Amino acid sequence: MEWKLVNKPNIAGYYIQRSADARKYKTVKKIESKYITHWTDTDLKPNHLYFYKISTFTKKGIPSFALLKKVKTLDKLAPISWIDNANLKTRGMIKILFRPHPNERVEGYKIQRFDDKSGEWETIDKIEPRLRAEYIDKGLIDGKVYRYRIIAYSFDGIDSYPSKVIVAQTLQKPMVVTNISASTDLAKKIVLTWNPVKGAVKYKIYSAFTQDGIYNPVATTTKTNYTDVINEDGYSKYYKITSIDKYGLESMKSQPVMGITLPIPARPIVSINKTKNGINFILSSPDKRAVKYLIKKDDGAKIVKIHNVQSGYTDVNIKKGKTYNYKIYEIDNNGLVSKPSEVEVSF
Repeated sequence: MEWKLVNKPNIAGYYIQRSADARKYKTVKKIESKYITHWTDTDLKPNHLYFYKISTFTKKGIPSFALLKKVKTLDKLAPISWIDNANLKTRGMIKILFRPHPNERVEGYKIQRFDDKSGEWETIDKIEPRLRAEYIDKGLIDGKVYRYRIIAYSFDGIDSYPSKVIVAQTLQKPMVVTNISASTDLAKKIVLTWNPVKGAVKYKIYSAFTQDGIYNPVATTTKTNYTDVINEDGYSKYYKITSIDKYGLESMKSQPVMGITLPIPARPIVSINKTKNGINFILSSPDKRAVKYLIKKDDGAKIVKIHNVQSGYTDVNIKKGKTYNYKIYEIDNNGLVSKPSEVEVSF
């Protein structure tokens, strides 16, 4: 507002009153100098009609008759005419493209994202200048839907109407690996197999020593199987597997599965009969894994190894009056050797 100086000796200043409906007025400014002839009213509503009364007042505070003025504020800027999702195929990012606002009063843009928790629009960034026409939102959650809109703002602090709302989703994690099996009957190794996952380019294998333990990565493969070589017998491990797509997105870990290397065979069952020709051994395998047996014979002076024994064997190298100690081992088709069954025989 601007007015002519009222330069009279008894004038001390000016009263400014404002009304939004021309009925109820409120004093919004008391200017205590008659030499001031300008004042700016701020924080008003856009596209709104206001009514003002301006009067002088004397050194005793007595106001004059008021001058009535009515003024309408400018409307908000028009919204941005075009906004779209650029479908950026990158993990945790969404890129927004829009047409620059044609009004040269525009200084920049407020980028707003809807907050699902608060239920309100949040200004996440401001970008300038007017001709900048893209924005990349980073650090987003995989597979989540986000909503965006843009508000232009002018050099004099006027906002535009919001743009239309666009909906964009970050890249979805691959599906969880299913139907995992781990071997329990192979010597010195555990073989894992699983179903292929659509869109996966590789798989990551994790292992732990207990089901609820810490799973550390052990291998990555493009196949749907993996062999974990373990040079121990009867050794158990737990596994989880993830799928990874071409964008580097990794799925949730699968449910754990346990594998175990083949344990050593059971001790053989031994029956003996003394004959006039020697000692007859009848051997059997409680776990049905034996393909042959190994007998270690101790006569007190030396130990003799008797190899590749089948289910029946007669030791004819016997002397009367002596005691013999035998250790009999079961050997399976993987070459795994059991603990011995021990037999003492006096002949």
